[in-house]
Amino acid sequence: METALDEIAFLANSENRVAVFETLVEAPRNRDEVRDRVDASRVTIARILRELEERNWIEQSGRAYEVTPLGEWMYDEFNSLVDEMEAEQQLREALQWFPSDLLTFDVQCLRDAEIILHDASDATALIRRIVKFHRSGDRIRGIARSAAPVFIENLWEVTVHGDAQAELVLIPEALDVIRTHPPSARQFREMLAEENAHYSVYEGIPISVGIVNGAVGINLTDEEGTLKGGLKTENETVHAWAVDLFKTCREEARPVDSDTITA
Repeated sequence: METALDEIAFLANSENRVAVFETLVEAPRNRDEVRDRVDASRVTIARILRELEERNWIEQSGRAYEVTPLGEWMYDEFNSLVDEMEAEQQLREALQWFPSDLLTFDVQCLRDAEIILHDASDATALIRRIVKFHRSGDRIRGIARSAAPVFIENLWEVTVHGDAQAELVLIPEALDVIRTHPPSARQFREMLAEENAHYSVYEGIPISVGIVNGAVGINLTDEEGTLKGGLKTENETVHAWAVDLFKTCREEARPVDSDTITA
């Protein structure tokens, strides 16, 4: 008797088997109709139909083949496994830059996350997506390990010249970057003068996380601090994790004094 792994391999190792199985799940079909939909020889189609029938996953009724209840069950389970593996493949590269000690929620909470990785052919694509995310709501909270001028300008536009509420905690090095860039320093001082923008500083921020209304954006960086990608999700568990992390950092932070932001 074949093992469960053998049965999984029976389908997983043959795209033609999956294709034949799938076309019969869609509707009963005869051998010629199956061959019209699957790019395989007549001999191969006949062999696959025989193998599926031997497993009682399909049965012949007249000239047509149709999926049995057992076959529907097996197809659904196999398809679910494929979906899970595809989700894992999408997350695998991104999670190499997510500190494992911060991953205190079930990783499956990220299975539907939007993943944006750095694209060498379009170096600014990731930056544009982050800016767009910050503009997607009217309440922005977060902790940040960087403060690129483009982000400062964007926050300045949505707070000083818009109605968004912003509350962010930065690492001291981020303030140093702002000070050395006169336009950013000016914009930052103007934000600090607004009631709807609040900034503080804390040395122990472990990762950059933005919370815009009910969505969470997580910046992924390598050991040198280079931005490698980002995750965006509206999962409630991840949102609760992000809010808790933000509040923890905010409680330890000290307000930024606008007098210290001089170009």
